[in-house]
Amino acid sequence: MKHAARLLPFALLLAACEKEITVDLPETEPKVVVEGTIETGQPPIVILTRTQSYFAPTSVSSIASIFIQDALVTVDDGSTVHVLDRICSDQIPDSLIDEAAAATGIDAALLAQASICVWTKLDNSLLGEEGRTYRLRVEADGKVLTSATKLPFGVALDSTWFKLAEQRPNDDSLGFIWAHLNDPDTAGNAYRWYARRINLGTDGEAKDSRFIAPIFSAFEDRYVNGLSFDFNYNRGQEPYSDAEDDNNAESGYFKRGDTVVVKFASIGLPEYQFYNTAYNNITSQGDVFSTPSNAQGNIQGGLGVWAGFGVRFDTVICVP
Repeated sequence: MKHAARLLPFALLLAACEKEITVDLPETEPKVVVEGTIETGQPPIVILTRTQSYFAPTSVSSIASIFIQDALVTVDDGSTVHVLDRICSDQIPDSLIDEAAAATGIDAALLAQASICVWTKLDNSLLGEEGRTYRLRVEADGKVLTSATKLPFGVALDSTWFKLAEQRPNDDSLGFIWAHLNDPDTAGNAYRWYARRINLGTDGEAKDSRFIAPIFSAFEDRYVNGLSFDFNYNRGQEPYSDAEDDNNAESGYFKRGDTVVVKFASIGLPEYQFYNTAYNNITSQGDVFSTPSNAQGNIQGGLGVWAGFGVRFDTVICVP
């Protein structure tokens, strides 16, 4: 009761405060944000955006405006400096929009409605090689940003399988994908998990248009170095998804009959640090007592991440 008595004057004070208060929020200079990856056997993909005010409008046009249209982007693979090609969604035929969404991770509807540009290499002269270091340089908005990432040697999962969640009585259809990992006996390994349902939904299209990483899909081996263990992940979803199975009891679960391709990526510790702090930032936004902060990226002169992924794939048919 003592704590309640102490809080009561504050509650009365707040209830009595009816005066309208206007707060002048300072304008900050937008920063360039890099989201770049290079995977085993794949060309690099670099997406450039600008930071936006927290209170800025969220219409399609305002979201599209944060994507940078003009930049010079190069990648040095140690022997050649490659100038990346700029590809914009307004140049892509409608029939290829879904494929572009799968490759970039950008929502297909946004790609179709606005001109969104990415930088890549179309002639296969720059494909990710494991063990190699790639140095990124970006000139955009009058700024120069640099980074380097080493594409790790991929670590394959020992096995993958589907297991019912059994969190409801008589639940015989929903569950998670499990895996067994033998972590190498060398400290400093880190990983990121993706999954994609390739079986068709009720609309005749694949249930997932791209590989999706659920929240906290990145982890390191600080506490499991050299160990052999089982782990599982829930099903991730597209941001702001309006799909029925993302907004009902199936949300977060794989389902009996799904065919799921798991993409398991080995990443460096700086890249892990980015994804982990980004997830912490996302999940803390609903906490009014949390301190907003930028994810700890590996980009000098800006924000974001340049990540090398050593990838391995497994296919799981969801039968318990």
